[in-house]
Amino acid sequence: MSALNDFWNGLSRSARTGFIVGLAAIVTAVVLLAWATLRTDYGVLFSDLNDRDLAAMVGELDKMKVAYKVDDAGRTLLVPKDQVHKVRIKLMGTPVALHGAVGFELFNSSDLAMTDFAQKVNYQRALQGELTRTILSLDEIQNARVHLALPEQGLFRKTATKAKASVTVHLKPGRVLAGEQVTGIQRLVAASVNDITAEDVAVLDQHGVVLSHGAIGTEPAVANLDQKQGAEAYLAKKALAVVDKLYGPGESLVTVDAEFRHEQTRVTTEEVLPARQASGDSPATGVIVRERVSTHEGAGADKAGSSTQETDYQTGKRTEQIVSPAGQLKRLNVAVVVRRPLDAAETDKVRDLVAAAVGLDRQRGDVIAVQSMSSIASATEPATAAVAKDDPAPVAPPRTERTEEPRQAVPYFAALLGLAVLAGLAWLLARRGNTPAREAVSLSDAQRAELLGQVRGWLDQDTTASGPSTLRGR
Repeated sequence: MSALNDFWNGLSRSARTGFIVGLAAIVTAVVLLAWATLRTDYGVLFSDLNDRDLAAMVGELDKMKVAYKVDDAGRTLLVPKDQVHKVRIKLMGTPVALHGAVGFELFNSSDLAMTDFAQKVNYQRALQGELTRTILSLDEIQNARVHLALPEQGLFRKTATKAKASVTVHLKPGRVLAGEQVTGIQRLVAASVNDITAEDVAVLDQHGVVLSHGAIGTEPAVANLDQKQGAEAYLAKKALAVVDKLYGPGESLVTVDAEFRHEQTRVTTEEVLPARQASGDSPATGVIVRERVSTHEGAGADKAGSSTQETDYQTGKRTEQIVSPAGQLKRLNVAVVVRRPLDAAETDKVRDLVAAAVGLDRQRGDVIAVQSMSSIASATEPATAAVAKDDPAPVAPPRTERTEEPRQAVPYFAALLGLAVLAGLAWLLARRGNTPAREAVSLSDAQRAELLGQVRGWLDQDTTASGPSTLRGR
């Protein structure tokens, strides 16, 4: 310690400062090097996890004795970077119930002592889990749950209750499911579970909104509206594509109104077919199927007998039944508006092209109208002028001009000027009080008159500049 004290005392002030700074730099460098060498870099194992999946994975990592970290507000699981792929493969090989769904791996370790009821419950759980995993493969779906309502069946008892299913999907932000995708989910569940039809599968989103409207088994009013909107959008798109090719995008507007016949009609026709004629002159008769002749003789010699002949004919009959299904197109109305002016030839050309594109049938009563914006504007201008000519504008009441009284600007200005003069005099008096007393200067009558004239001239100039119209009004 004495040698260290002698060394320290032998150093100058600048040497001591340099020694301390160098020692601190060496310690800092050693600490940073040790931290960089011993630090563990973590990589993302799985991200965007919910609480249930995160808990299941953390439990498996604890069993595997793998270090991990949770980041991004508990939605990202991190493991050492050099073990990411290895741990991910091991984790996927374990029976982890992701999204709360387990599949048919439930039966990998079967228990012989399990009851028949427990076996049925496990089968239903496994079936729901497999359907959930299949639905989660869609890009638009972030999470999903499947519930199956399967009636109990027995050997000597068969219930009349139908099997049903419900699917709840949690969509990703900004994503939606199309009607075809909803129909696909319904048919997927119906094809995977016995005794379930697509109409008995309900699909809901995370907000509780039924997405299975317009797909299969919906209410008649909703299905009819979806059919109308879909047909109108499809036909309008076809017609607009034709007009855009002629005049360019954004230069036209096409709207379509489609009327459908939603009731089902059934027409039955019965027609009697006569027998084939033997010759052209003989009348048409039926086919003789039975003929009977009865003869009655008289009682005496003078009484004549009587005979009766009965003939049965059979004619042919044809029955025709025509069934028109619901949803047939009843009438189609198309309106086309073009921005540029059109002559008669161009109007006919556009009308024919659009009619061919949408399948217009004039015998059915379909209507198409083609107009240009310039013709519509020119047609409205004469009508407006005629209305203005027939209905004269109401006469406005006579306008009375109100002359405002001139403002009393001069008194206000005079008051302000008087205040300014008083302030100047006060300042002069104060300055005069601070300066040594001087001999009073006496003014003659001519000097006083000249000074008073200058003050009046200043007042007249200020008054004239402030408002000559005001003085004139006064």
